[in-house]
Amino acid sequence: MNTIKSSGIVRIERPGPPNVLKYEDITLALPGPGEVLINQKAIGINFLDVFQRNGTFPMDTYPAPLGCEASGVVESVGTGVTGFAAGDRVAYPLSNGAYAEKRLLKASEIFKLPADISHDQAASVMVKGITAHMLIKKSHRLKAGEVVLIHAMTGGVGTLLSDWARSIGAIVIGTVGSAAKKQLALQRGFEHVINLQSENFVDAVTTVTDGRGLDVVYDGIGETTFQKSVDLVKEGGSAVLYGWASGMPVVDMERIGKRKIQYVRPAVFEHYADRTEVDAALAEIFDLVRNGVFDLQKPTIYPLSEAAKAHADLESRKTTGSVILRP
Repeated sequence: MNTIKSSGIVRIERPGPPNVLKYEDITLALPGPGEVLINQKAIGINFLDVFQRNGTFPMDTYPAPLGCEASGVVESVGTGVTGFAAGDRVAYPLSNGAYAEKRLLKASEIFKLPADISHDQAASVMVKGITAHMLIKKSHRLKAGEVVLIHAMTGGVGTLLSDWARSIGAIVIGTVGSAAKKQLALQRGFEHVINLQSENFVDAVTTVTDGRGLDVVYDGIGETTFQKSVDLVKEGGSAVLYGWASGMPVVDMERIGKRKIQYVRPAVFEHYADRTEVDAALAEIFDLVRNGVFDLQKPTIYPLSEAAKAHADLESRKTTGSVILRP
């Protein structure tokens, strides 16, 4: 017998709202040469998945799988695989098709999960941590004493980004989308937290900086915040647009150029195409988890079969921190 039954996978037949996510059973082949079969334990959800689902980033073919990160246990290995065996705890951060109970992957796509990092921690921190690494180490190399504005600071990326920026010694100003999220950020020890529902963030940032402006803004919201944020950046500072949950903003490049602002629109898959770079980034990220720099809240967990609800809640900003699917 050269096939096994997988009890679940989530795919989309076409782009659309969350209800296009369909949970179904499929049959998987046994691992071929160089492949491993993983019994997945925790699957991370990222806004990239939302953009692929809604058609912002179209998939090559449909039906299409979603998700790019998960952790689990090796169930079996194909011929020629060295370094992995049944029972090994493993994870991967950048391989499309993660919304599944079991997965076949090339052994070159996975790595052994450190013994002191849980499956939930790995699925919570890999892609979001690599994104934060890209923003702080590549997009604008943040330094102690710099003033940074982080939008959606209680979101998946925003939580890690704000913790990391604070540990560097930067002055962190963050925005959130509700009074409850502001209270959460204040409880995490952040002093400058702005509730976008009830406060004008332009006025608030101007007050905090005494009109001197920001060294950098990291914006994953987009249309509703980006241009106003650019106006708050000091001459020669950086405006980093790494997501557009509210839509892609119109960027006034002439205005940005006149003020010598560095406009950066980074992409994780471009910056971390090399496995060596991914491994180095993850090693640093896991150290930040071990050292308590990252205040990893308990993730919001949904059954794999309820991926549509997870997407709907993420888009409506009902969640904080990381969101995980449990097979």
